[in-house]
Amino acid sequence: MRFRGTTVLLAVLVCLGAVSAAGAGAETPTRGEYVQQLEVTCKPDAEATQKAIKGLRGDVQAERLKRAAGKFAAAGSIFGGTVKEIAAVPRPAADQAKLSKWFTYLKRQERYLGQIAGHFRGDRPIAGQRLLARFIHNGNLANNTVLAFGFNYCSFKFSRFG
Repeated sequence: MRFRGTTVLLAVLVCLGAVSAAGAGAETPTRGEYVQQLEVTCKPDAEATQKAIKGLRGDVQAERLKRAAGKFAAAGSIFGGTVKEIAAVPRPAADQAKLSKWFTYLKRQERYLGQIAGHFRGDRPIAGQRLLARFIHNGNLANNTVLAFGFNYCSFKFSRFG
């Protein structure tokens, strides 16, 4: 009898595990739903970033570095908030690895924005421009990672930074 009770208990636990796994799978969105949900979050933040950095390129060219630093810092703050918000959204199960890689790039982007602001604030424009080149390259790598998703506002577009 004791062996049977253990077997029944084990069978019940296996069934419960299968049911909870199936329920968890049902909660994950499709790729289309995921993209749609992220775009709703990214659009206002992309527009806010464009406002915050208006005239940035001219500030850098005219060597108004403190002003440029403030704009990069503001962009970094907006970007960081966006990344934090979209990172909390449940991801499609089939795209977990790809999206994990994408979020690694996005967090690097956020770090670069802060470092660029620091270099400009510290009157080190060459170092800031070198990091800006890395920022652009990293953004392109991020885009390539999720190209199949068809993001618009959640994709990196350097034109938004100028």
